[in-house]
Amino acid sequence: MEYLINNYFILFYALALVLSIGTYKHYYNSILKYLPILFTYTLLTELFGMIIRDIDDIQIIYKKEYYNYNTPIFNIFDIIFYLYFLYIYYKLSTNTVHKKIIKYGGMAFLLACIINLWIQDFYTEPQALAIIIGSLLLIFGALTYLMELNSKIPRTQRYTTLLFWVSTGLLIFYSCYPITMYLLSFKYDIYIQLGLTNLHYASIAAMYTCFIIGFISMKRVTPRYGW
Repeated sequence: MEYLINNYFILFYALALVLSIGTYKHYYNSILKYLPILFTYTLLTELFGMIIRDIDDIQIIYKKEYYNYNTPIFNIFDIIFYLYFLYIYYKLSTNTVHKKIIKYGGMAFLLACIINLWIQDFYTEPQALAIIIGSLLLIFGALTYLMELNSKIPRTQRYTTLLFWVSTGLLIFYSCYPITMYLLSFKYDIYIQLGLTNLHYASIAAMYTCFIIGFISMKRVTPRYGW
């Protein structure tokens, strides 16, 4: 029970996955149709990461000083997660300038992922440069989407829009994530002193709470706009 309490955020992943499948009929023909796959991948990544972290006999880095490091699987996950939502915001945007920023920003993000390989060890460290650029792009994409949504539909309808809640959750988490990962990589003593692991878990819970609210309150999604 104590182990579950310390890793309570896993319950949010699981509930979001169940709801994404249970409400799939409302968005199966929209740009959001791959959300259950993404949430399944997310939950499996987290569970595998916990197994590597907590069970000495199961490892992916076979150097004694790096036992229990699960960093590579999360570095791969980050790339997929960023690109998935950048693609969504690119496709849904009707503003030419915004689309160009997301398109060329996505290219810059991929370049940052490559450059980061020479700055930090991919196997043992979060890729700070890629995380910062990717997070800024996701924040931009989510904000511009919400602005477009605000100009197109009434406020009451906004709150029954799945991507409204998904975007809100992304804004909450990715406003914190670059800071916590930067401190974890370069200022570990400050990271520990401030107890930022708790902040990281809380921001995950807040993001997935938004996702859960979105699935519960949503109405059928139209294929073109995601709302």
